[in-house]
Amino acid sequence: MQIQVQGEFVPVALAQLAPGEEIFCEAGLMVYADPSVRYGIRAFTQGGLGQVVRRTMVGGLPFFLHVYQGPGYAAFSRFTPGEVRVLELAAGQTVDIAEHSLLLGSASVQYTTYYVPGTGRIGRMIGFWMDRLSGPGTIVYHGHGNILGFDLKPGEAMDVDHGALLRKDGSVNVRAFNQPLGGGLTGHALSFEALHAEGPGRLELQTVDPSAHRSGGG
Repeated sequence: MQIQVQGEFVPVALAQLAPGEEIFCEAGLMVYADPSVRYGIRAFTQGGLGQVVRRTMVGGLPFFLHVYQGPGYAAFSRFTPGEVRVLELAAGQTVDIAEHSLLLGSASVQYTTYYVPGTGRIGRMIGFWMDRLSGPGTIVYHGHGNILGFDLKPGEAMDVDHGALLRKDGSVNVRAFNQPLGGGLTGHALSFEALHAEGPGRLELQTVDPSAHRSGGG
C-alpha cells in the first residue's frame, strides 16, 4: 500500500491499493474512491457484549469498521483543519491514538481499544477510550491543528490537557488527575481535569481540542 498526503488546510490521505490489498477505517471518512475498490464492514466485538455496549454507547467508538479492498485509489479525511501523519508499525509495536483521530490502517494491523480511567468527576474525566493499534502494518492518523512531538525518557513526565492528547506509545503511562487552582476549598472546587503522561516513549499532542472544535467552543 502506498499513501500520499494531499492538501494543507484540510488534508486527505490517498491510499493506492494493490489487488486484494485491504484497509479499515471508521465510517464517514471516505472522500472518493475508484469504482474498482470493493466495500465491506467488519464488526468490532472485542471484550464481549458488556464491553461493546460501554465502548459504543458511552464512549462513542464505532461498532462497525468499514473495509476497502483494492485494486484502486481511495481518499480519506477527517474534514477538519489539521495535519496527517503516516506511521509504519513494526511487528509487536503498539501505539494508542485518540478516539476519532485514526484515518485508516492496513489489514495486518491489530485494532483494539485502550481505556484511560478518569477521576470520577462529572465530565469526560469519568474516563475515555483510545484506539490501540499493534503492528506490523501501516496506520494513518489526523491531528487537529498542529502536531507536537515529544520523546520522553524513563521517568520523564509532563501534564497535558485531555483534548491535546493525540498519540502515545504503549509504553507511555497516562492517568487523569484534578489540578487545583490555588489552595484551600476554593482552589479544589475550581480545579480542572488534566492528564499526567510519563515515559518512556513517544508522545504526540494536537493544538486544537476536537471536542471544543465540534461544539464551537474555545
